[in-house]
Amino acid sequence: MLSSILYSAALLSLVNAHGQILNAQGIAGSPASVGFQVDPNLPRNCTTISPCQQDATLIRDAEIAANIVNECGRTELTGNIDVGENTENALAAGAVTQVKAGSQLTVTIHQVNADGAGPYVCDLDETGNSLATGQTNLTVTNNVPGVNGFSQAKFQDFNMTVTMPSTLNCQGASTGNVCTVRCRNNALAGPFGGCFAVQQTDTTAKTNVASTISTAQTLEGINAQIEHNQADLGAAITANQNAGSDTGLANAKAADALAGLSITSKAAAVQTPAVDISGGAAAAAATTAATTKAGKGSKATATAAAASASTTAATAKKGKNNNKREGGLAWAKRMVDESS
Repeated sequence: MLSSILYSAALLSLVNAHGQILNAQGIAGSPASVGFQVDPNLPRNCTTISPCQQDATLIRDAEIAANIVNECGRTELTGNIDVGENTENALAAGAVTQVKAGSQLTVTIHQVNADGAGPYVCDLDETGNSLATGQTNLTVTNNVPGVNGFSQAKFQDFNMTVTMPSTLNCQGASTGNVCTVRCRNNALAGPFGGCFAVQQTDTTAKTNVASTISTAQTLEGINAQIEHNQADLGAAITANQNAGSDTGLANAKAADALAGLSITSKAAAVQTPAVDISGGAAAAAATTAATTKAGKGSKATATAAAASASTTAATAKKGKNNNKREGGLAWAKRMVDESS
């Protein structure tokens, strides 16, 4: 199910807990990061589900595995957190803290009530937004007090220290040097926590090349994602229609008016990939000649298509990043092709 469905369900939820990442400060003098979708205008002096828990983030492995949310989970107010979008928004606003290999971050957690407590664990996606599992675990010291996510504290801020790995290699976002840090506690009603972006300064910004990207997905994972997408499609279309209705638009406008989330727009640079095209024409001519000589163009084309499909499956994202759910709808194209 998509964010609109989750949003409606969350409003009816009886979960009464949570914590937010209010601030993450890296290298002194660099800007501070804030947890994705944390709203600066919501009050921090109460424990009620609304308004004080609405921007808290729930990050549940079961929801990630079920293709419901991305690796950074969801909030009760806005649903699924699009990691790439939130990262680019933070970069445009100049709100991404800076780090180096082995450096430390001070992360401020706001505990709303009892089970927004510690301990918190943090991990790192060096690609920014391609993992659902397999993140790099980080060392957390001066942790938020608590056992199994519980303590008696409420509407209180705690600072904990997170250390970057000595082998830090951030390569994500449009800048090519951004990582995503994810922190969450172990409360059964959660886990609660959040994600934020960090920008590495002691590295060379990466320029990605499609043919060398190593993220991959298993055939089993691809088929499972397709199955989820097919099952979810009807409800997703309905949710999309409801969100675009007069009532849905009015509700969204009212929520935006009360909330303080804003987006800084910044024109994107145009990147021109460096591609070696020497010998390209000759290679194409040789392929054409070989196909003509064989006299089996259709078979050759089918074989090439099968090889391409196999390569695509082998190089798809290992983490099943749900920002790319559309890829699972290839079955729709097959149905159209077969009917034409």
